[in-house]
Amino acid sequence: MSLKQFAAPIATLLMLLSLSSTTLAQAPAEQESSAPVPIRIGWQIPTVTQAALVQVLKRTDVLARHGLEPSLLPYSYGTPEVEAALAGKLDAFFAGDQPTINLLAQGGKWKIVARVYTDRVTVIVPPGSPIDSISDLRGKAVASPFGSIAHREAILEQQRAGLDPEKDVSNYNRDILEIRDLVLGGGIEQWQYLDAASVWEPDASSFELGGVTRSLSDTQALGVLAMSDEFIAAHPEAAVDFLVAMTRAWDFFIGHTERVLQWYIDDSHLGYTPLVLDKAVRIDPNFAASSPGEIDLRLTEDHIGVLATNAAWGVDAWQDGNEIRAFVDQELLARAMAVVAATPEFDELEVILPSVRELDLEKERTTHGLDALPLWGAFLFMVLVALLAIETGFWFGKRHRGDADGQSDPSIGTVVGAVLGMMAFVIALTFGSASARFDARKAALLEDVTAIQTAYLRADLLPEPQRTTVRSLLRDYIQVRVGIVYAYGQPERLALIQRRAEALQQAMWLRVEELSEDNGGGRIQVFFAATLNDMFKLHTKRVVLGAYYRIPDFVWWILLSASGVAMIAVGFQFGSGKGRRIHVANFSLAITFALVMLLAFDLDRAGEGLVTVNQQPMIDLYRGVSAGD
Repeated sequence: MSLKQFAAPIATLLMLLSLSSTTLAQAPAEQESSAPVPIRIGWQIPTVTQAALVQVLKRTDVLARHGLEPSLLPYSYGTPEVEAALAGKLDAFFAGDQPTINLLAQGGKWKIVARVYTDRVTVIVPPGSPIDSISDLRGKAVASPFGSIAHREAILEQQRAGLDPEKDVSNYNRDILEIRDLVLGGGIEQWQYLDAASVWEPDASSFELGGVTRSLSDTQALGVLAMSDEFIAAHPEAAVDFLVAMTRAWDFFIGHTERVLQWYIDDSHLGYTPLVLDKAVRIDPNFAASSPGEIDLRLTEDHIGVLATNAAWGVDAWQDGNEIRAFVDQELLARAMAVVAATPEFDELEVILPSVRELDLEKERTTHGLDALPLWGAFLFMVLVALLAIETGFWFGKRHRGDADGQSDPSIGTVVGAVLGMMAFVIALTFGSASARFDARKAALLEDVTAIQTAYLRADLLPEPQRTTVRSLLRDYIQVRVGIVYAYGQPERLALIQRRAEALQQAMWLRVEELSEDNGGGRIQVFFAATLNDMFKLHTKRVVLGAYYRIPDFVWWILLSASGVAMIAVGFQFGSGKGRRIHVANFSLAITFALVMLLAFDLDRAGEGLVTVNQQPMIDLYRGVSAGD
């Protein structure tokens, strides 16, 4: 085989690789070139439609595409979310209308900018209860989360039935998660001192379909999106972009309802079934939309009238509730709808954080490395380099033999042996370095799993609602830890997921700070904070080992160059001898060299290729914490 025969295909391959690398480098990003705008979003775990939309915001790149960097902060219900908003810890606020009204009535400088979802509220009793109607609640005890839509509707139902909520009924303030525990605990004897409770979706449908409660009433309620005046003033365009992103999130939810609801089931870990959630969410009229342009987040005059009526009920300082109109501003939504209308078709959103159950590890391992070459491409490239080098050496050796009157210099064998020995030494050093990094990544994975598992177990020591919210954040964090390893070779995706991980860390730390403020920094908070510190340090360690502590590209090129020189020396020895090509020997040497290099090359990769750190311990951890509650 001649040098010309090798040169043409190799030149073509190098040209294609160069074009591929240039194309990847010049591919335009949908995200704005400027720095993303941070936005802190409060939401409620046991409220299915808004929580499902949050799943889309969390697991897809929709916010990143619109220049936003989210921190998604979960709460058990509206009152603690209102407290966080008043403390300046939130920029956007998903909630039912009553918590939003309470926020505004307490001096919150916020605006209601859109309708987000329709909710359903019902007053429930145990199946065997003698109570058949709201009027039978006279002298009974009713639980609801005070300040929520469930609390409001419970009081209004009592008033409609001719009861005085302050004299005829004992109304108790209970977190929605506490109510769930009582309901799911068993029969009427497990309700302790309570006779009835008021809940919203998806608990309303979950309890009914499960046969653990009966409903005494059924009322629809309004869920809204509010944004702080400070955020709107500082980032007016980002506020519009957020509403565009919300429209796209709704569109994704409608088109992938089953998948999004499964995400919510996996992350909330509150025992909901797909049938329950599907029933709960489809009360919203947006499910009739077939495109982003048909999704309606507007507050109609009827909606604003409902807000005014509810404000009149919930705010003593307001005369007739029409004061709420000053806090409704749909100008941002109108601008967002104009953007949606002017965009004929949006690109499909990318899921950047698939759930553990969706991960197909074999497919994920085929992602590209730092040089954009798949393993088979790297192998082929190294084989061709070796063959080309041997052929080049053979050509020079044959020419040298001709100049030397056919006499072969015996010292050539000594030089070739020395060159091959040095090449083997360098390859051994590189292989050892790659193997050491691989072992370090395995050890760091096990340490990370242990740290997260410890944090999850110690979270059980926290009081409610922090216990449930922290555990929800930890489950999200495990998802990120599983998914981030597959982004080590993709800088943009890694940066995006890294920011999600840091946002979850901040949210968990915020819960510890809240407990410290409430309890003066008790021993449990210090104990749990130390666990979080260990977990955060291991996150940094794993990212550094996986994404940054790699064998430098310069080393690989030096190794390839040195190996090429060694192969030239081998070919030169062949050519300076009898001048006959031994194709079997050439191919054997080239393939052996390429296989050894390929193994070192693959070991240096993290989360991709044929030799990877098995993420099963982290997956088992997620399944374990899901099955353990």
